[in-house]
Amino acid sequence: MNIIEVVALGVALGTDAFSVSVAIGTKRLRLLLLLKFSLIIGIFHVIMPLVGVELGLFLHNLFGNYYFEGTIDKITTTIGSGVLMILGMIMIYENFKSDQVDSNFDLYGWSLIIVALSVSIDALSVGFSLGMLDANIVFSCMILGFIATVMVICGLTLGDKIGSLVSGNAEVLGGVALILLGIHFLLS
Repeated sequence: MNIIEVVALGVALGTDAFSVSVAIGTKRLRLLLLLKFSLIIGIFHVIMPLVGVELGLFLHNLFGNYYFEGTIDKITTTIGSGVLMILGMIMIYENFKSDQVDSNFDLYGWSLIIVALSVSIDALSVGFSLGMLDANIVFSCMILGFIATVMVICGLTLGDKIGSLVSGNAEVLGGVALILLGIHFLLS
């Protein structure tokens, strides 16, 4: 696998993280939270393919030649889509619950990890494929993580600009976008 193929794969994997970041960016995150969120998603885009390679080897050794990739793909997509839809519903609920705009979006601890996991879970199945290809797996995963980090920063920044335009309804717009993204990922 050459560098252009790895970059193309990174952009393809980063699109869902970018889309979710635009929706979350409408909350107008502080710079520190923006960087932290971007780095955590980037780290997950490094770790998940590595876990996928190991998980693929484990399942292959455990069950022989039975092909599990399609089943695991469906399960991880369903979980990731569900998490995005739930996060979107929470954002909409919080907007209607309080009249004040909270610029410090509640995105820390486990909620931060869950969102990062939901947008990087597709990288798990990529790990199955990377293990079968002639690729430097660690180098490829580092590139995937870097591209995801950059795409998330761009998405959060774009979301902030969109949030400024729609002001009070930004949280509802972001929540609806997350729900629609979850449905899209579930159906595709």
